[in-house]
Amino acid sequence: MEKSTSRRDFIKFGAAVGALGGAGKLFGAVALGTGADYSPTTAKKREAIPSSCWQCVSRDAILCYVEDGRLGKIEGNPKSIRNRGKICAKGQAGINQVYDPDRILYPMKRVGKRGEGKWKKISWDEALDELTVRLKKLLDEGHPEKFMFHYGRMKASDSNIVKSNFLTAYGTGTVGNHTSICEGGKWTGQELTWAKHYDIWDFENTNLIVNFGSNFFEAHTSHVQAAQRGINALARGVKMYTFDVRLSNTAAKSTEWIPIKPGTDLAVILAMVNVVMQKDLYDKEFIESWTTTTIGDLKAHIKQYTPEWAEGISGVPAAKIEQIAVEFANAKPAVLATYRGAVAHYNGVQAERAKFTLEAICGYLNEPGGTNQAVGPKWHYPKAKGHTEKLKLMDGFPGTVAYPTHHVNHQVLKMIKDGRNGRPEIYMIYCYNPVYVNGECAENIEILKDESLIPYIVSVDPFMSESTSLADLILPDVTYLERWSWDDMASYALIPEFYIRQPAVKPLGETRQFQDVVCDLAKRLGLDLGFDSTLDFIRKSCEESGVDFELLKNEGVWSDPNAKPKYHQHLKEVKAEKYEAEGVLFDEETGVYWNWKKSKAKTEEEATEKGYRETKNAYAGYVGQKIGDKVYAGFKPDKVNKSGKIEIYSELLKKKNFPALPSWMEIPEHKNLAENQVILTTYKVNVQTHSRTANCRWLTELYHENPALINPVTASKFGIGDGDRIKVKSEVGEIKTYAKVTEGIVPGIVAISYHLGHWDYGEFASGTKASSGHVCIPDCELRWWDTYGEHPNWVIPNSPDPIGGQQRWMDTVVEIEKA
Repeated sequence: MEKSTSRRDFIKFGAAVGALGGAGKLFGAVALGTGADYSPTTAKKREAIPSSCWQCVSRDAILCYVEDGRLGKIEGNPKSIRNRGKICAKGQAGINQVYDPDRILYPMKRVGKRGEGKWKKISWDEALDELTVRLKKLLDEGHPEKFMFHYGRMKASDSNIVKSNFLTAYGTGTVGNHTSICEGGKWTGQELTWAKHYDIWDFENTNLIVNFGSNFFEAHTSHVQAAQRGINALARGVKMYTFDVRLSNTAAKSTEWIPIKPGTDLAVILAMVNVVMQKDLYDKEFIESWTTTTIGDLKAHIKQYTPEWAEGISGVPAAKIEQIAVEFANAKPAVLATYRGAVAHYNGVQAERAKFTLEAICGYLNEPGGTNQAVGPKWHYPKAKGHTEKLKLMDGFPGTVAYPTHHVNHQVLKMIKDGRNGRPEIYMIYCYNPVYVNGECAENIEILKDESLIPYIVSVDPFMSESTSLADLILPDVTYLERWSWDDMASYALIPEFYIRQPAVKPLGETRQFQDVVCDLAKRLGLDLGFDSTLDFIRKSCEESGVDFELLKNEGVWSDPNAKPKYHQHLKEVKAEKYEAEGVLFDEETGVYWNWKKSKAKTEEEATEKGYRETKNAYAGYVGQKIGDKVYAGFKPDKVNKSGKIEIYSELLKKKNFPALPSWMEIPEHKNLAENQVILTTYKVNVQTHSRTANCRWLTELYHENPALINPVTASKFGIGDGDRIKVKSEVGEIKTYAKVTEGIVPGIVAISYHLGHWDYGEFASGTKASSGHVCIPDCELRWWDTYGEHPNWVIPNSPDPIGGQQRWMDTVVEIEKA
């Protein structure tokens, strides 16, 4: 804890303030209107270093204030058109990541049994020599694919250096991500129906917001961008209806919270589509020009999904469904928001398809005030050439997922245990904690401990996570406040913004940025990446992209001051020279112009015979969509061979024996619940991020308990009182926690937030000092809390949805009883 300000310090600080003259009044230690910042203890002016946050995927532009080489404060960068100078509590607490007393500061080698917590400090040369020998052995044997790289949070230049360059040059395509535990079902639903993610909700120009299960005032892919714009909408009188199983802070700020049974968002959205179609409130021109269905066919199909039918399934009154549907259609425009609350279910992909159907029939897509295609900076960067091979571990068990467009990576460990698709000899995890995050924690631990299944585990991590503790070799990464990156997050301003991440302070200990480490590994393996370091890569990227590196370094962000928001992207006309170019074919069935040379077809004859739909990776050659006698950019496909239209009717789903039009899919486990069973759901809060911030003492001091929320009706049924200890049990495990009885949750469920219940990850997260070493910071002894919550993943099965492979966080059936 910083020392208190003495009288002498106060006088010194007053003198510094006086020197500012009329430059601006002071609020605390910040000179308003000047951008200057002064230490509250020394009165010294702090250096402002622009960078970007990484406490969550939003990656907001920030200013880091440094005094004598030590980071003292983080604020938003007011020059950013995305986050507009604002950041959240998590972003401000990023300082805690740098100065975590349990950081891993040196390469570590396991000397005991896996998980025993016995480590030996080694040099970087020793660590990389050992790893290089193992990597070279796989190359010499002709099996680079037996090196598996599995990452969690890795974006922009960080990802491109590792994936597009090092791993490609090495020759492995056995690369796993984390998207299926995050938002994979939402993306697959979009790719089958609309276009590439992200979907940008233009709150500031809308007339109505209808929200299904997105808690964007607290946690969202673009949290700070979305939250402040949503708040601005409410401030000018826009109504917002939130359908959710829980009275989240977003629901509480809404015009109305509409409680809904878990997994039934799809039913309500289908009924809203029904109301709009039957009352002829739809946009006839948009449906006929830009969708793959007819008004008659959609009316006939959707007629079965009445508001009364949806009420019986969801618990939402039919009159309320009809009222909101009519308001939505008449708002002109309106926004429909969805996220994990609606999507992380067995029927989540269909819910996302229904969402886009409702917006499409109202004509709200790519319109001011509606849902728009994402806009981001187009970086150009060095790319290594190489042929890759891969083990088929990333898409789940054969035949279980129809379109795993973002893989089924939460099942990688199960696939390795199964063994029929091969096993890696080297398994490297980067910013990823599979033991904690994948569901079925007990099985994850069992698999990672078994050296016959995975002979060698390398973890790249600044902290001793639950998975890192089971590694054989630990390479200590820097935190985001000690690294170089360029970044590329989607912009809610609908104007691209280029921005940079640069070190605010020097890396602590002997930590090294992993992107520099792979450059070193490439040299040891004789691989030519075309750049020597992360900084070299960033400079070359700026040169190729026409961006001034020094400007980014000094300002942090850059966007074209003359640019206008990119609405109506699908209506951009394609020039004849593009769709008449060599290799471009016209597909009569879909009206798509596509370049067969960018697909997996071997010849033009093969491509012509198979057609756009049946040619593998034809979407990669998409040029434009013919509408009438013109060719437009359309809603460009990604991952699947969708046309440039809104595919309300999906030939792709029909091909996989799913309904071609958005249809009700009941969650199998919810059909016949026993008297002693309820449904477990999870949620996220505004002061923690996924599994990665419980080590931040400022945040965990605020939020270190996650009781099981339970409605009074359900609590009474099970004889449970507020504060009682309870047992929550599923087919894969059980936990004990305490009950919080509240009207802010619907009956028949129990809700436990994510983030907590760590058994590793350092003293602030778990109460346990890291086995790799602990260096107490000055105020360690001020930790007053001794509870760390319970982790719901011990009881959540590792189970994908059948269309996209999304982990089904919200479907778990559990038994509850007093402990």
